[in-house]
Amino acid sequence: MNNSLNYVKQIKNAKRGGYAPTVAKDVNKHRIQKALKLIEQWRQLANELKPQMQLDMAFTLEECAQDLDRILKSK
Repeated sequence: MNNSLNYVKQIKNAKRGGYAPTVAKDVNKHRIQKALKLIEQWRQLANELKPQMQLDMAFTLEECAQDLDRILKSK
């Protein structure tokens, strides 16, 4: 209930400021933020695996992070 009241207030304030919020924009922004956090976690894990000589897993994680980063930057 409190979240819905907050959301209504946010929309009201956003309209007052000239911004027309849409659910799609908010959802996409949230997904991009989650993806960026995932990229950072993959890179941290890859850096932890390198000293343990698990290089194939580290390189795979780094490649996945780079691919996802490239996809996000293209959109």
